[in-house]
Amino acid sequence: MKVAKRFRWEGAHRLPWHTDGCQNLHGHSYQMWVELSGPAGNNGMLIDFKEIKKVLEPLVQAWDHGVLVAETDVALQQAVALLQSKHYILPYDTTSENICLYVIHYLINEALDVLVQHEVETIYVKLQETETCYAEHEVSIAELQAEREQKHMAEQMPL
Repeated sequence: MKVAKRFRWEGAHRLPWHTDGCQNLHGHSYQMWVELSGPAGNNGMLIDFKEIKKVLEPLVQAWDHGVLVAETDVALQQAVALLQSKHYILPYDTTSENICLYVIHYLINEALDVLVQHEVETIYVKLQETETCYAEHEVSIAELQAEREQKHMAEQMPL
């Protein structure tokens, strides 16, 4: 079974290393689809759409009419601070591909227990920047859990 929820926001960003226009601050009317898959429960439902919205809406609201800024883009951080503009700092460049990854990790960090409770097996995110351009990424919950456990075990090992 697959269920999906669409989110929309207006936002700006730049890719300072880009050489074909995207190095300039510019905006997009973003659309994002978050799709979850797994078995439907006894009631015929995988997960309530409201639960997906409850987790992701605060992130979307934080981004709406704001500037997405890479933590390495010091010049843009200074500019938005000077202008007192709404902004959100991401741990990497603000490409569509990276935003997909960020949303997946955000969803895992904020709602892993809910996803496991509903037996969600995969998370798929599609992010559309323009009418003709999008990025997508899909991950397995089981793989993410295994990665987390390995990381946790490595952190617990004595030096």
